[in-house]
Amino acid sequence: MYTGIIDLRKHVGSDILELLVASDELLTEELINYVQKYLIENQTEWLQDNFVKVLNTTYQLEGCKQLQDYCLESICEDPEPFFNSSLFPTLEKNILLELLKRDDLLIDEIELWNYLIKWGIVQTSELREKNSNDLSKWNEKDFLNLKNTLNPLISHIRFFDIPSKDFHSKIWPFKTVLPVALFEDIVSFHLADNKIEKNMVSPRQRKIDIDSMIIKPKHVSIFINWIQKKDVNARILKDNYNFNLIHRGSRDGFDINTMINKCNGQKACILVIKIKENGIIIGGYNPLGWNYRPYNNKNRYGRRYGGYGGRYGGGYRRRYGRPYGIYGSLNNSQGYWVQTTESFIFSLDDGKDSKKVKISRVINNNYAIYESNNSLNFGNSDLVINGNSGTCKQSNYESSILDVNSFSIEEMEIFKYFKL
Repeated sequence: MYTGIIDLRKHVGSDILELLVASDELLTEELINYVQKYLIENQTEWLQDNFVKVLNTTYQLEGCKQLQDYCLESICEDPEPFFNSSLFPTLEKNILLELLKRDDLLIDEIELWNYLIKWGIVQTSELREKNSNDLSKWNEKDFLNLKNTLNPLISHIRFFDIPSKDFHSKIWPFKTVLPVALFEDIVSFHLADNKIEKNMVSPRQRKIDIDSMIIKPKHVSIFINWIQKKDVNARILKDNYNFNLIHRGSRDGFDINTMINKCNGQKACILVIKIKENGIIIGGYNPLGWNYRPYNNKNRYGRRYGGYGGRYGGGYRRRYGRPYGIYGSLNNSQGYWVQTTESFIFSLDDGKDSKKVKISRVINNNYAIYESNNSLNFGNSDLVINGNSGTCKQSNYESSILDVNSFSIEEMEIFKYFKL
């Protein structure tokens, strides 16, 4: 029996990784599980900077599956930093094979092909001094050596998802690296527009580009699944969705009037906020979009009716239905309630771990969105934005998305959402 006390807080990530290997050798399952959990929960940044080292070290250790799965899932959610790492070409072949097999790897297939070629050249000793940008200096043996290195990895590239122009410029020069039958099928697919059934691998989950300083494509996938009321990990394949940036605080300003001018009449929108105090990412989905009305006595939607909200507002809505069914009931302040059952607010935590995301759906649809000249308002107080600050207190949504009631905004973005 082994006994002792170790304080992992006093050790850097590399030391803890060595402890994990030693624990596996000693078959101390309890310690193995504890160390894996500690690394995942407390050394996230170190892990992200050292995925290659961690995977190469632990992949043959049966007791470290929890850590292996975490690394692979994290890479799939945000692949570019991993593939752009200087250590990526040193990744062991069997680990790269597992990544290529995954349907949830959020990367364009042509980019993955480029990374695979880069990896293959470094892994092939005869090619390390060769320039992949000048293939005129390669001989037949060079291509054969690369082909041997890339076997069986190359069969897991989804070639039929690569556009023709990229196929011609990026893959054709390496045509002798591909199996002959596969290459002929790809050529036939692009040139003759034939529907090839054999050798086809199902498409990966679609990567959705996003112009954002706050969120990444993996978060967009989460939003889409929330909007469709699906599991956050559901695959997004055939349907096309667009998230167009229409407002950014650091670019356009945090003034509410600026937001109104940018967002008015844009239909479904998603608000995303990065909190200054702790870096937490929160926001909300407005399925109807913001549709501000000028508030003055001359406007039929303004104070003329707003002042009689308690007496006439509800009756007018009941009598005429849809106009006020969409825009909700007027009140005697400068604003009105919007009714919907589809809105929600959310927290992505710091955006690094998809397991920590949280959604809070509206539970009182009569008070889902409050249209006002003074703020962006979800519920009565569930999420309210006033310039570069905000408040958050549970009222008309399922639960609070923050542990504090007020916060400052470091960055804010609003996206128009629509399905193509």
